[in-house]
Amino acid sequence: MAENLKELFSYRLNLLANLSTRIAVMRNEREHGLSMRDWRIVALLGAFAPMSLNHLAREANLDKSQASRGVAELIERRLISRATDETDGRGVKLSLTAAGRGVYRRVFPKAVARNERLLSALTLTERRALQPILEKLTERALTLLADERSGRPQGNRRARRNPGGGRGNGVAQHVRAA
Repeated sequence: MAENLKELFSYRLNLLANLSTRIAVMRNEREHGLSMRDWRIVALLGAFAPMSLNHLAREANLDKSQASRGVAELIERRLISRATDETDGRGVKLSLTAAGRGVYRRVFPKAVARNERLLSALTLTERRALQPILEKLTERALTLLADERSGRPQGNRRARRNPGGGRGNGVAQHVRAA
């Protein structure tokens, strides 16, 4: 049982995420002029385009106004293009331009290398155990968030498990600090 804030798992996880993010931001801003928000947008579109603004905001863990400002700036920098969604005339689909794809191809391998350097502190056994643990904790956090939003008591209800090992929507599969 934790005796102070610094012993709480959520505090320590947040600290790790913030440190990892700061490392990425320093490199991406210095070498490519990309803020963390911009990098998340480029990285998600590089892997999953086309995407709607709402879907992009959700996956990037940004509110819609932050995502909208980021997209507008990246369109102005000619890294992103916007097209009408053919299935929904009012909708917009976002994709990377050729220049945006070039940035993605240069930056993503560096993100992978940064993650590998961080994970190199773990043994192979620890690394293999980490992914399912993160998935399980993410599932639990999503359940607790849904409980909080609905006003249900948070008791010790166990998270529903997907026998396939994940939600299937990529929530825990993205390394947000990349």
